[in-house]
Amino acid sequence: MALLFEPPGLDGYATVAVPVPVPNALYYSIPTAFSGVRPGCRVRVQVGSRPVVGVVLTLESELPGDFSCKEILEVLDLEPAMPRELLQLAEFMAEYYLAPIGEAVRTLLPSDLPPWGNRRVSLTDGGALAPPRDELESLVVTELLAQPRLRLVELQKRIGSPRMAAKIEEMRRQGRVSMEEPGRRGGGFVKAVELRSGDLDELLERCGRAPAGRAVVEYLAALGRPATLGEIRREVGCGSAAVRRLAGLGLLREFTQPERQSLERHRLGADGEAKEIVLRDDQTVATEALEAGLDAGDYQPFLLQGMTGSGKTEVYLRAAEKCLALGRSAIFLVPEIALVPALARQARQRFGRDLAMLHSNLSSAERKQEWERLRRGEARVALGPRSALLAPLTDLGLVVVDEEHDSAYKQDAIPRYNGRDLALWRARHHRAVAVLVSATPSMESRFNATHGKLQSLGLVARAGHGSLPEGILVDLRKEKSSGPRKPGEVTYSQVLRQEVESALEAGDQVILLRNRRGYAPVLLCRACGHDFRCQDCGLPQTLHKRPPRLVCHYCGEDARVPRICLECGQAALEPVGAGTERVEEQFRELFPGVTVDVLDADTNRRIGGAAAVLERFRAGASQVLIGTQMVAKGHHFPRVALAAVLQADSYLGFPDFRAVERTYALLTQLAGRAGRGDRPGRVVIQTFHPDHYGIRCALDGDDRRFASEEMRFRRMFHYPPFTRMIHLLGRHPELAKAEAGIRALAEALFAHPLSEGVRIAGPAPAPLERLRGKWRFQILLRGASGRQLRRLVRESLPAAQSLELTVDVDPYDLM
Repeated sequence: MALLFEPPGLDGYATVAVPVPVPNALYYSIPTAFSGVRPGCRVRVQVGSRPVVGVVLTLESELPGDFSCKEILEVLDLEPAMPRELLQLAEFMAEYYLAPIGEAVRTLLPSDLPPWGNRRVSLTDGGALAPPRDELESLVVTELLAQPRLRLVELQKRIGSPRMAAKIEEMRRQGRVSMEEPGRRGGGFVKAVELRSGDLDELLERCGRAPAGRAVVEYLAALGRPATLGEIRREVGCGSAAVRRLAGLGLLREFTQPERQSLERHRLGADGEAKEIVLRDDQTVATEALEAGLDAGDYQPFLLQGMTGSGKTEVYLRAAEKCLALGRSAIFLVPEIALVPALARQARQRFGRDLAMLHSNLSSAERKQEWERLRRGEARVALGPRSALLAPLTDLGLVVVDEEHDSAYKQDAIPRYNGRDLALWRARHHRAVAVLVSATPSMESRFNATHGKLQSLGLVARAGHGSLPEGILVDLRKEKSSGPRKPGEVTYSQVLRQEVESALEAGDQVILLRNRRGYAPVLLCRACGHDFRCQDCGLPQTLHKRPPRLVCHYCGEDARVPRICLECGQAALEPVGAGTERVEEQFRELFPGVTVDVLDADTNRRIGGAAAVLERFRAGASQVLIGTQMVAKGHHFPRVALAAVLQADSYLGFPDFRAVERTYALLTQLAGRAGRGDRPGRVVIQTFHPDHYGIRCALDGDDRRFASEEMRFRRMFHYPPFTRMIHLLGRHPELAKAEAGIRALAEALFAHPLSEGVRIAGPAPAPLERLRGKWRFQILLRGASGRQLRRLVRESLPAAQSLELTVDVDPYDLM
């Protein structure tokens, strides 16, 4: 049919971040039909020969040079899916972490968020019969009569008017068209209503004298947001007829929305009424300092340090209450999903519906629900691991990073950002208060506090009647074995067995740490020495028994467990070493009849995940909890009297300058799980290095000595926080090409003028030289200026075109 509007022309240009490995956004022209597009909207564009979905960053009136560009094919959002502040965060991530802008944007936006343009619109009976009110409505009606249930983006392209979206919304409010959300078929949607804008007294007067109608209007006015019919019936006590009457009077707007998913399975069970907590003097000082920072309304970063169990959580929860009272929003970050359930229980008691959770164990529907609640302002507190930092909150007033020292805050995919550092950026951008919380702060945070970049707040005692546990050191070199010792065997020492027996007889709970999952790290043939290795990585596969598989923990390749050696045919296969499964098996042999649970990454993927395991342990349904480092972080179990690490040397042998810091933090955190109730606690540390300062300081609770020794080591060998670092890792399927490519990059780095004063180590094979079928070589750069290092790398990267290159700014893992 002939259009009633001018043929589509061009209305300026847009820079679009696309999910391809190019450093900068690409330019596209904006057809007149899409002139309403705004920064933050998703668009479909063509890159090469394939269409992709990108996000508009900026609008431009002209191109920066003499070149042609393609047109935007479709606009997928009526409103920006990404707020302006998140676009600025993406640009900062791309610049600082030397990542493609499209990858940064993709990290910030949920991939399964349904676009506005995918909704289908249909005429209602009233819309089909009623005469159109203007020329544009006439065109909409004509198109929808010709093809019912048309996608909005297709309707926009056919009509070609920039006012089409506003017209569709007007017709929907008048009941002339209906909208079908993507995925609506199959249920999952409920009816909801919102109050029309206007003076409350006038709205009540239009209600008439019906008490039910007046109650509904007053309830919605007080609520300040839409409500489902179920909420209205429950809170007001009226039926659906009263709501339909108010809608007929034009006082309410009816619509459908996704049914709210219950997230109860992701929280620990409630403890009943929340007990009133009286703050100690040191907690009061810390709380008042945070509240004063919130009152000031400007960026203020704090380091809240206190021994495990000192009540740090109570301090920042009270600060969050103050933040919400000021009308602002808050983010709580934890390093592991396993820490979400307990904190979610406490936060829900204080913040109710204002709390939203974001993490990868939520279903797709649950994630979309929580993200949208935050974007629309229905929830003002986001809780989760590092990805929760990217929540679309407005007027952010408080960002809390709990266990800020934890390496889990470092993203291991592009862009390789650090959640702790981005938290400080978001807080500065919003003029908010940032709180880094830890019993064992990172060396970087200690350094920043010493130099005045963070304000130090300290808690010096344990909350309630709890006391620090007594430390017991077991030298495994002197431990006698009942039989021949096997390579890598994890020993239940005589001391540990006695301590476990005492704790169980007293009815106490026990936590055992073994920082390796699976049954055994190696399956070895005693006849010929063959071990089973991953074909792509060349590393031993881990033996699992639930279910029985050989699994590569680096690439995920798995295989059946053979009965005989594949090399020599002998039935001489033997597991070497122990993971959590074997530790559990040995425990059941030593202590039959004791209820045991396991918490590790494999548990996390099962139905109920970490929350189910932790809830059983919290409720006393299991008496012993065995797990990886997940069991050492942040949990509060008052009945735990004994915590033990079976092998304290797990990290010490790693070729990583942070190895000692990680060991000290892990042991200190584990010790902090014991002695939180009325009974005194004990911690057993088994080690082959009993005199190492990291282990001795953790055992003695001597944080000052540890920090002094570690800072001396870092300063002597030019490691952070005294220098900045960038780690370059090159990969290629062919060994010769991988080595040649990394050498070419190294030569470019050495030849660049900015390399003066920069320590360049390498090129050299990576500690894990071959992974996922690719050979790996690395270069490590250290210098006083992070800006200089980033510029040096950025300008030298063209020399690495033949490599698959990972650039890691401020690395946490050098493997």
